Amino acid sequence: MSIINKFKLNFLFGIFNSVISALQTFWLIPYVKEYLGSSAYGYISVVNGLINVLLVISTAVASMGTRFILVNLESKKYKEANIYFNSEVVAMILSGIIISIIGILLTFNLNSFMNISPLFYHDVQILFILTILSFIIQLLSSPFSASFFYTNSLYITYIIYICDYISRILLTIFMYRSGHVVLWSSILATDIVYTLGFFFYIWYSKQNIPHLIIKKGYFNIKHLFELISSGMWIAVSSAGNMLLSSLNAYLSNIFCGVFITGIYAAIAQFNIIESTLLGVLVNTLLPKMFKLFSKKSQNDFTEYTVNSMLLVALFLSVVSGGIIIFGNDFMRIWMGKKFTGYEILIIITTIYLPITLPSQVLNQSFTVMNKIKLPAMATILFGILALLFAYVFTRVFNFGIYGIAIATMLSQILRDNLFYPLYFSKLVQSFIKYQFLPILAAVIGVMASTIICFGVRYFIIPQTLLKFAIDVLIGGGSSLLFIYFVYWKIKL
Repeated sequence: MSIINKFKLNFLFGIFNSVISALQTFWLIPYVKEYLGSSAYGYISVVNGLINVLLVISTAVASMGTRFILVNLESKKYKEANIYFNSEVVAMILSGIIISIIGILLTFNLNSFMNISPLFYHDVQILFILTILSFIIQLLSSPFSASFFYTNSLYITYIIYICDYISRILLTIFMYRSGHVVLWSSILATDIVYTLGFFFYIWYSKQNIPHLIIKKGYFNIKHLFELISSGMWIAVSSAGNMLLSSLNAYLSNIFCGVFITGIYAAIAQFNIIESTLLGVLVNTLLPKMFKLFSKKSQNDFTEYTVNSMLLVALFLSVVSGGIIIFGNDFMRIWMGKKFTGYEILIIITTIYLPITLPSQVLNQSFTVMNKIKLPAMATILFGILALLFAYVFTRVFNFGIYGIAIATMLSQILRDNLFYPLYFSKLVQSFIKYQFLPILAAVIGVMASTIICFGVRYFIIPQTLLKFAIDVLIGGGSSLLFIYFVYWKIKL
């Protein structure tokens, strides 16, 4: 299968996976609430959040393990790739053991850090154990996941995730209708799918990377500490990203009040949509980035990075343009009239995303080049800066909820459009003459898609869900067609 066809498959299944994930979430929440009450689903969210915190370093180490394995495989350094592979296997086993011990201790002391109704206490204990198990299986699978990047077949992992989402729905329906109404039905389905997936990962890795073998002699303590050291910086970067984005709802709750926080949280879903699409695009582009870096061709690596940023900028510009024009209509249809009238807030939270988010391609390139320490520290600093901006704009200038949105926007622009390009230019000097090209593409894309969608809305006012869908299809389709031609005109 050609590289272009694999890129299309990876992208299409990535989008499909995101859609199915959202649909199963929208279905599962009311279904669980109908049987177990409004507070029940909250336990699932809290448990997931707690375990994500426990695993932040382990997942970061797994990410760097994949990086080292791929770079050495592409460079034909099979012994070195095996050393990193076996060191990552040991790291994941140790992480699994440590997290299991902590998990068991926490399971028998849930009341010390969670408010749990006696009615659900036993269910939450099982939920906690099963959720930890699912994450441990993912950790153990991670060394073998390099094979999907190596063969540029990420669509296979998306198929496994889709099977997981569908199994959650089917098993929950089956158990609930059979009289087994429990909190942990969906995570049990996930454990089953991930266990089967784990054995598939091992098989697929053996078939496609026969050079990688588990052998005691290949384990190296120095390489293990190198993985841990690099992973720590990715964990720091993740903390910085949380400061930049995830604390917005918390800050708005403190500075602006409960009601407007609900409005802001709903509008923030637009931001999440674009971030999800960004993740799909970046993951799809990543395998070739590893190949080019391993070949030590700086010009090809730079050209591919720029073209990837252009593609991300133009694609997201269509989404932002559509949100700017149709966002208020969507809020009315989805949430009701009380969530309308915040067009300016919608614009502030989305218009800059096509300008800033393409720099996440640069962030991935830092991981590929193993130059992550300085970007991680900078992300923390810009995260702190976002908090300071939020305080000044809301308390000093009394901008209210708009101050929260502006604080995030300014911080991300400073990091993504100033620091990241300058740092990348230091690493790859040929990037200097191209660094403003993705920004220009984003501006053109947003302007064009906004004008096109405005024209469509003028002729077809989205008073009903059907008309809204027609507007989005025509406006979005026309905008995509336009940016397709723009990309091929300006790509390097």
